[in-house]
Formats: sequence, C-alpha cells, structure tokens
Amino acid sequence: MQNSAEIGQGSGLHAAARPRGTPVIVTVHGTNDAAIDDKGERWWQTGSAFTNRLVERLSARGIPQPDIVPIHWSGKNSDHDRLKGAETLARVLRRLDREGRSHAVLAHSHGGNVAVEGLARARRSARRGAIISFGTPFFVRKLKTVPRLIALFQLVLGLVIPPIMLWYLIEILPSDSNKKIESIVLFGGLFALGVWSLIAGVRKLARRYLTERRFARSLVPSQWLVVHSPRDEAMQLLETAADINPEYVTTASAMRSLTAFASLAGVVATVAFFVWTGSYFTAPIIEKIKAGEYGLSLGADLTFLLVVPLIYGAVFFTIWLIARAGGAWAYAKFLTSAIHGGVVGAAFGGDDAFKLVGVTRLPPYLVQAREERIEAIDLGGIDDAALFVAAQSLYNSVVANDGPEGGIANPDAMWKRLSDALYHNAYMRDDNVIETVAEHIATTWQGMRQGTGKQTA
Repeated sequence: MQNSAEIGQGSGLHAAARPRGTPVIVTVHGTNDAAIDDKGERWWQTGSAFTNRLVERLSARGIPQPDIVPIHWSGKNSDHDRLKGAETLARVLRRLDREGRSHAVLAHSHGGNVAVEGLARARRSARRGAIISFGTPFFVRKLKTVPRLIALFQLVLGLVIPPIMLWYLIEILPSDSNKKIESIVLFGGLFALGVWSLIAGVRKLARRYLTERRFARSLVPSQWLVVHSPRDEAMQLLETAADINPEYVTTASAMRSLTAFASLAGVVATVAFFVWTGSYFTAPIIEKIKAGEYGLSLGADLTFLLVVPLIYGAVFFTIWLIARAGGAWAYAKFLTSAIHGGVVGAAFGGDDAFKLVGVTRLPPYLVQAREERIEAIDLGGIDDAALFVAAQSLYNSVVANDGPEGGIANPDAMWKRLSDALYHNAYMRDDNVIETVAEHIATTWQGMRQGTGKQTA
C-alpha cells in the first residue's frame, strides 16, 4: 500500500525495480473511485483488465512494458480535494521530468480536471507525451468574490508598501544611525512582504491568462485526446446543471413573502420606537397614576398610542410599495440565483476559491484538442438492453452474497456493481477505446524519440 506522498517521493515510480528509461503511464481516477492500493481491479490500478490490455497493445507497437503509476487522491466530489490531487500529480510529473522518463497521463471523469490543474502546475517537459481523458466534464473556473477581493487587497498592498519601504531604506535610513540593524530588518521585511503580496495578487487575478500561456508553451493541442460518449450520464447531468435557467422563486411568491415581511417589520419598528422613547411618553403617565390623577390630563398623555398605527402603517406601506415597484421581482431573481448557485455548487463540488461557472467537453486552456466521439453502440457493448442484464446480475449477486462480504451490507461493493452498468464507466472496457488510446500514446512517444519535439494526432 502507498499514499500520494509516497508516490511523490518515488516509491510509486518503481525506480529500483525497472530500468531508469522505462516509460511511465500516470493514471488519475475520478470521483468515488479511490483506493489505497496501487494494484487491483480498478481501471487505473496496476494489474487491472484495462492496464493489462493497454500494455499488450503498446507492446505490439514496439513499446516495452511501461510502468503504471496511479495518482492517489480522495475521489470526493470536492474541488478542494481535486486541487490537492493536482498538486500530487504535478509533483510526480516534475519528478519524472527530472529523471528523464517519457510519460503519458490517463484520466477519467473528474480525474481529467485533476489532470488539467496538475499540468498547469507542472513545468514544461519534452518527455511529456499523450494526455488522454475519458468522460471528463471540464470546468470553467472563475475566482469567487471574496477571494477576488482579497487578491485585489494584496495587489494594492503590493503596489503601495514596497515603494515606501524602499524610499525609507534609501533616503532616510543612512541619516539615521540609531538602531540601524533593527530598521533594516523591519522595513526590509515589510518590503519583502509587500512584494510577495503583489505577486500573490497578480497570480490570482491573472490565473486563467497565465495558465493559458503555460499550456501554450508546454502542450501541443494534438497531444490531448478527449474521449467521450453522447450518452455519458454523468456528463449530461453536469452539463444540464450548468445550462438550465430555473425559476425557483416566482415574482408572485416573492410578493407574498415581502408582504408578510412588511407586517413583521411594522411590528418590530413600532416596538423599537417605544423601547427607544418609552421613558419620554410613559414617565408622565406613571407619575399621574401614582398621584391618583385620572382626569383629562392623563387621557391627553395616553394619546401617544395613536402613533402606533402611524409607525406600523408607514413601515408596512413603504415595503409594500417597494415590492410592487420592482422589489419583488429583484428579490425573486436574487433568491433564484442564490439557490441555483448552491445547487450547481453542490453538483460541481465547488468548495474552493474558484466558482465553477460552466462545463465544457474540451480542456478549457487549450484552443483545440483531438476529440474522439465514441457512439453509444460501440461503447463496450453497453446499450439499453445491457442495463437490464446488469441489473439482473446485480440482483443475483446480492442474493448469492447477502452478507457483509458482498451483499446489501457492503455499500462499496453495491456502488461498484451499480456504476459498472453506466456509460460513464464503460470507456475502459471498450476494445476500440483501448486501441485508440494505445495508438495515441505510441504516436506521441515515437514523435519524441524521433526528436521532433512535436506530437501528431
């Protein structure tokens, strides 16, 4: 067993067991497909049906047995976890580059988003060959409001503080010999902090532009092979979530809500008014009652209660008029946007600094990539009839293994059997897909051996 840290340190690269020049295929699993072992039956593990068949196809093309190096990440539907997985991938790619080992990257589902961000963090490498993604809904990222404001604040600090500190160190410090060392340390440290703040702010605000430049320098678009099916359920779900424009809250319902709020606001405003001015109005009344004066003067003092309907009515009708003058429409739009943002955020796993604003079928940082559209009829024999067969097989397996080892009590096994019946998980079982992947990897590596520096599709 090994974790991502061990892979980054080299034990996952099998450096001692295989020749240093052995090529490497880095595999990146998708959501809900994590496991702690490098070896196993999952497509991305060494010894799986997919990796064994892929190695056979590559051997037939004159490429010796490559090392399979899985990237371990949590597999949660979490953008934070995907970005952590990208850091692990970048470390492994940098290590492979230092060792001079040719490598390719294969990623499935959200593993493709891990690959995009990992490649954005890795340096340019002449040893990098094919990049292949299966069924990946690529996210379009935008910095969220709060992180953007923080980046702007860092940018302002970086523009203001360093010049002042530099001016002090050059102009004032030489004439002030008292505590010279302490001043250099203090103001020099503030200068360095300001420079760091400037760099951090610029990197955050210009992230997409900088990433596009890195991709343009380090990847030829034809290196990236995009494999997907029009009947991929997971991609359809996320694309639909990104494209729909629902009306969760109607203007009429917002009007009713604001009217109810107007009543509550009127009561609260009235109570607050009397709490604030209570001593002014009630003191004379209390004094007259204590003195036993129940005449017209007491009645005159009690006329302050006529203010109650005036305050309540003013607040109520102000909100009522605002609601009918467009406030209800604006309130409905705001609530719909907030609810939809929450729904999309949950579907996309957008729990990091970036708002995931859209889904594309091609990598967002590449102008173009090679696209392999796999029709449903060719996708590993998975068609509508096969779904019923898979369901029957699932039922039979549950009946035969109704216990903690494989039945209903084992949710992992249940999930594995259910997910196997999906188009989204059928790519690696299709012979045509494996053949296409092997050809693409072989073509890019052969181009590297010929010293062209450019891979062709």
